[in-house]
Amino acid sequence: MRTFWKAFTFRPIGMPIPPNFFGLAAFGLLGGFVSPGFWLIGAGLEVAYLALLSGNRRFRAAAEAGAAAARGEDERLEAYDALLDTLEPADRAQQEKLEERCAEIAGSLGPVGAAGQEEALAQLAWLHLKLLSARAALRAVVAEAGAEARSLQAQEDAARARLRDAGLPADLRRSLEQQVTVIDARQAAHAEARTRLDRAEAELERIHQQVALVRDQARLAAGEGALAGAVDALTASLGEATRWAEAERELLGLDDPLAAPPPARLLERQRARRAARETGANR
Repeated sequence: MRTFWKAFTFRPIGMPIPPNFFGLAAFGLLGGFVSPGFWLIGAGLEVAYLALLSGNRRFRAAAEAGAAAARGEDERLEAYDALLDTLEPADRAQQEKLEERCAEIAGSLGPVGAAGQEEALAQLAWLHLKLLSARAALRAVVAEAGAEARSLQAQEDAARARLRDAGLPADLRRSLEQQVTVIDARQAAHAEARTRLDRAEAELERIHQQVALVRDQARLAAGEGALAGAVDALTASLGEATRWAEAERELLGLDDPLAAPPPARLLERQRARRAARETGANR
């Protein structure tokens, strides 16, 4: 059924309206103004057209590939929303603000590479969301480390004090030394978590500032030359953020910062939300 619908709405590249619609309209008019028999002729030709096109192996393969791509886009968008739902309200608001700015930039670019930049902006929003998720996890580790810091230090001091006893049994000494080693490793991990958190915070702020700068440039741009400059700045920003995330992938605990981003529908959805808000505000 999906293949028949694809055949019914098939539109060659460069044609804004499926040619099948013109044929249906032509036979509809002929049947209404000349003779109803044209409706039967048109129906027969339509069935033959759909059967021929949907039975073509290349067309079926292209239709199935398109359906698979659409499913993949839906799955990525669902994964995006699932990750967004794990964030605290303040982080969600930060993500939505970035998405809104990205949508505004895409709308300001006009015909100057807008299609490619829409994908880049969606990728930047996806990377920003991954960084927010990593930051939330790091904040939890750092908070736990802060609560345990005094207790861990007290345990280490007590173990080291006991190790100063020259008459300590060998088994007990070995156990205390291992305890000190584990405590030292935990303290080092806590310090590393604080370093990771600082870096994630700094990169998130850099992305926000860069997006704000590109938005300002797109707003002030007058002519294609200035718009091209804004596009170049956006491309450079995305490249810098991606390189940084890949370099710090292990440090931040990111699973794969270069994974396929959600579709550009992400920004379309943000524009729809903004339009709905503006419509509600004007009522």
